[in-house]
Amino acid sequence: MNYSYAKTKKPNLWLGVRLVLLILLLIAIKLIKKRKKCGCPPVIGTTQGFEVENNTKSITLTLTTAGGSLENPPPPLNTPFPPGNKADFEVTTRAAHTTRGYIGYTGTAADGTPITVTFTLVNYGGVFTGVDDLKSTGPVNVNATTTTDAADLVTIADS
Repeated sequence: MNYSYAKTKKPNLWLGVRLVLLILLLIAIKLIKKRKKCGCPPVIGTTQGFEVENNTKSITLTLTTAGGSLENPPPPLNTPFPPGNKADFEVTTRAAHTTRGYIGYTGTAADGTPITVTFTLVNYGGVFTGVDDLKSTGPVNVNATTTTDAADLVTIADS
């Protein structure tokens, strides 16, 4: 009588291989979850934030332009922007592409002088951000501060 043990041991071998592979998979998942952020560019489809402050004493501005690659939906046009308030804008990120959001405000000074403020929010593929084409008319100044650890800041103030 010849007995073959190869057939009876083969399923146990495959079970052992499966268990080892499962353990390796669990270890790999755990290591991936523990991985810290590397400071890499944001994932495609995310946004970069920009903050706008109305630091005027008495001028309520009105949003007249909100276009380009702003996160959908952009803020509604004709939204009032009173003194002392902040507005947040998000510009979409596209890897290896520069995206822009175009913002414009209008208002009227106490003496009746018309005011316009326009600027472009720029997202350089999620790696860098900036504010370009800052323009204003009337008795206001517009300035931009670019930071690496927070949203870029655009400040509108009395001149």
